[in-house]
Amino acid sequence: MADIDDRIASNLPGQPRKFVERRKKQDWVVRAVTVIAAFGWLCAIVALLLIERASPAQENFITRYLNAPVVSFWNTTLLRWAFVATLASFLVSVIGFVFNVSRHRRKTDRFNKLLIAIGISSTVIFAVYLISFYEFL
Repeated sequence: MADIDDRIASNLPGQPRKFVERRKKQDWVVRAVTVIAAFGWLCAIVALLLIERASPAQENFITRYLNAPVVSFWNTTLLRWAFVATLASFLVSVIGFVFNVSRHRRKTDRFNKLLIAIGISSTVIFAVYLISFYEFL
């Protein structure tokens, strides 16, 4: 009953309208955007780990002392999987951003900062990957 009285009181001439939030909890779109952002971060982390594992080993004191062989080439299979993970991260961020824009009608709706960050970081990782590893594709 108080909600109805607040809305009636806010429609009086000369009175500023009071904002009444009628949403009780997050809807499925907002929750989906959060899950999509988390999945995008997971894909980006997997891509970075794959790139790190694909890199050639560095010679250090222990490998020189033990005369251990050091791999001096990139693992192209892992690089291709890193490319797929980076592309998946970018596509997931675009899909999540589309969902986020569709639920951006009220003044209290906000863009998901994690989704924006994963979109920017996956774009940067993708660009660096294309510049650095184009011969392995």
